[in-house]
Amino acid sequence: MGKAKPVQLPNGRFWEKKGDAHQHFKDMLARYPVGERVMDAQDESDLTALLQVYDSAVPSGAPTKCGTGVAFFSKQTNRGDGYSTDGFHVHRKDGTQIDFSYPDALTVAANLP
Repeated sequence: MGKAKPVQLPNGRFWEKKGDAHQHFKDMLARYPVGERVMDAQDESDLTALLQVYDSAVPSGAPTKCGTGVAFFSKQTNRGDGYSTDGFHVHRKDGTQIDFSYPDALTVAANLP
């Protein structure tokens, strides 16, 4: 069995195991209906911190999820060829938006030194 990987976010949030952090964000996503803006201050802080970690792994010069800065987050449905899943979207200050995979971001966070 593998060693538990802790997750530490820059806003001070900490989980002993990545699985606990995953459950936290999964529960957060479930609290919001599709199309709703994330309004809870702690939820927004946690998402912002997780996004900062995620973007820290992007190669220099490559586009980031934050883009021109985060205006707010919302829950949206992502649709692709043969799939549909709910997730968080980053709404940027320039009016653009992009999906944000909290599981992928947690993988980055759990593998930080």
